[in-house]
Amino acid sequence: MFAVTLLLAGLQAVLASAALASAAPLDIHTTPVVGKDGRVRITLHLENTGSRSLHHVHPMFHFHHTMSHMPMIHELKPGQSVTLVNDQHPPVVRVGSYPLVAMVNYKNDADSDATRTQLHTSSFHYEEPLRAVIDGDIEARHRENTDTSTLRIAIRNNSTSFKNVRLMLLLPPELTARSFQGMRGFTIHGGQEKQFEVPVQKVVGRPGGEYPVHLLVEYGEMLKHYSSDITGSVYFGPDWGQEPFWPQLVVFLFLFLTLTTLLLRRWRHRRRKV
Repeated sequence: MFAVTLLLAGLQAVLASAALASAAPLDIHTTPVVGKDGRVRITLHLENTGSRSLHHVHPMFHFHHTMSHMPMIHELKPGQSVTLVNDQHPPVVRVGSYPLVAMVNYKNDADSDATRTQLHTSSFHYEEPLRAVIDGDIEARHRENTDTSTLRIAIRNNSTSFKNVRLMLLLPPELTARSFQGMRGFTIHGGQEKQFEVPVQKVVGRPGGEYPVHLLVEYGEMLKHYSSDITGSVYFGPDWGQEPFWPQLVVFLFLFLTLTTLLLRRWRHRRRKV
């Protein structure tokens, strides 16, 4: 029983270490304010909720087909927070809801070339919030031993009238989709579901792990604007973080061999008695 306990404890430590390495350390919040003239002012709040300092923290906003870069934060210590303001969003003219995407790049080590990314999606409205009737799903199929996955995207129109939708696929810098760049638009009829596939590649040299995927959906109707966000994820092999993982594997292997040896001795002892 003692060996089994050791084995389980070792396994729990290994899994906890992996989970800690891949945990998202940034708490991201946005507070948009829209004036009567349609001008948008966005307050971005970042807090390092992790146990280590983050370096070269570079936040940016994604506005339609453009990126609005904000000042880089050279170091964000554990528990430290910062507030930034962005007023570069194009003025909105149609009543309704609009997507808001914040992308933050950072490094766990100031001298490392490995960049991590967190995405934060929300929305804001002008004059009145409007709920979109377009939704969908994103499923990913990874090709083993490769840096390529396929996103299977389904778009559904839950209304009785057709919609002319515009789609934009948002990926972290570690991923690329050559067949889906910029905006993609099509007409979807009432009650219809459309499906299509998008190959996604991981940039060479980037770490493995699970990456977020967002599909922004926008459409206009009767001089009003609607938006929705379809979320998913794609997995590219294990991500053990910046720290070497082999010490935990050695401990786990030692515990496994110890348990196997004890069980084998017990089995031989019973055979001798028989």
